Amino acid sequence: MEARIARLTQEIAKRMRPFEDQLERLDTIPGVGRQTAEVILAEVGPDIEHFPSAAHLASWAGMCPGSHESAGKRKSGRTR
Repeated sequence: MEARIARLTQEIAKRMRPFEDQLERLDTIPGVGRQTAEVILAEVGPDIEHFPSAAHLASWAGMCPGSHESAGKRKSGRTR
């Protein structure tokens, strides 16, 4: 199992080489390490031009709290 993990880790590193600049910038965010930066880049992609604003990206990623109000009563607004 350890050999498979090592092989996959090498494969991920190889595929992430073209995005080293983006990974280094993501790695500067407090709480974001190398592995998390790789996941963010894999999910969002290297080009975020299709998101009109940071708020749109945060909403797509499920980081915006929900807003549910009915008859003037606020109900649970869970974050995905």
